[in-house]
Amino acid sequence: MTSRETKAWNLEQFLDSLILELDKAQDTLSLKGLTRRLTYTVKDVGLDLNIFPVLEDGKVKFQMVKPGESGGSRISFQLGSITDRQIRENANEPPDRNDLSLDAIDDMDEEVRDSLRKVGVNSARDLEKLDSRNVNFKKVVQEKTGGEKSLDYSDLANLINKARRRKLSPQLSTLSAHEQGEAVELTLHGENFVLQKSSHYPAAIVNNRQAEILHADAEKLQLRVPREFLKTGDNALAIALDPYAVMQLNLQS
Repeated sequence: MTSRETKAWNLEQFLDSLILELDKAQDTLSLKGLTRRLTYTVKDVGLDLNIFPVLEDGKVKFQMVKPGESGGSRISFQLGSITDRQIRENANEPPDRNDLSLDAIDDMDEEVRDSLRKVGVNSARDLEKLDSRNVNFKKVVQEKTGGEKSLDYSDLANLINKARRRKLSPQLSTLSAHEQGEAVELTLHGENFVLQKSSHYPAAIVNNRQAEILHADAEKLQLRVPREFLKTGDNALAIALDPYAVMQLNLQS
């Protein structure tokens, strides 16, 4: 086979790129629909490509026909129209303030990020939605990267939590204490305490002894500390909200 100068590409890569651009256009129209009633639609679009099919490593790839060349094949795509009503019914909701885009996850491998975009994942909300349906992220990433990359949801969740903590640090506004029999209940109010529920977090340590977590959410924490844990004067309280956020407090008894 005669070598050619143009770079070969496969149909899956082309369709992934095409669909990704169409998804971006749909998301733009969805956001625009919140401020302006849509009064137009995209008419049917035809796309013809002149190409040379090439078989490489058992996969069919294509090279574009250069000016003046003959003998190429033609492949045609027909893009159908979609109305504003269909967009509103089927497009994703615009991102809210608490959502996290894939671009904000700095530690994510670029190939992994691209592979997720190709299957419609653009934010942490999309990842969590697919995880709730038991989607095998590891297999998705492997297939889209030709087996070169591998990443499961637990790895993705850690990257998401780390990125969220850069954006949303915990803020303590008030702390109160109430005696309950042989223990003291501590109540903390603030912001961004618990960003994602976990079986291991949050965890609280008072003077190197583990306290009981009674309640935990984004704005409130309640702890139960046995009186025997406390000493006269300074008491060290450490609360690990997740692997990337720990609050250190000094309690006076």
